[in-house]
Amino acid sequence: MSDRKLPKPRFNKYPPKGITLEMMVRALVEEYGWERLGQKIYIRCFNENPSLKSSLIFLRQTEWARLEVEDLYYWTFGGRPADWVGPKPRDKSDDDYE
Repeated sequence: MSDRKLPKPRFNKYPPKGITLEMMVRALVEEYGWERLGQKIYIRCFNENPSLKSSLIFLRQTEWARLEVEDLYYWTFGGRPADWVGPKPRDKSDDDYE
C-alpha cells in the first residue's frame, strides 16, 4: 500500500450528487445555444464572448447565478431532487422560460 493520499470526495450542497455544474451548462447550451441561454438567464458570460470556461468560473463564484442555472436545468430536463434547497421551482407556464 502506498503513502499516496486519495482525493477527498466532493459533497456538493448543489447540484445533486452525480450532476456537475459543467454538465448542466453543457446540456443547457446544447438545448438552447448561447444566445438563447443568455436571454433566459441574463449574465454577461452567456452574452459577451461566451465560453464554457468563463461561464464556469463566474458561476462557481456567484451563488445567485449558479442557482439560476440549476433552476433552468431542472425546469428544462426535470429531475429536481426532493432535498433540493435552491429557488422555488418555476411553473412551466412562466413566460421567462418560454
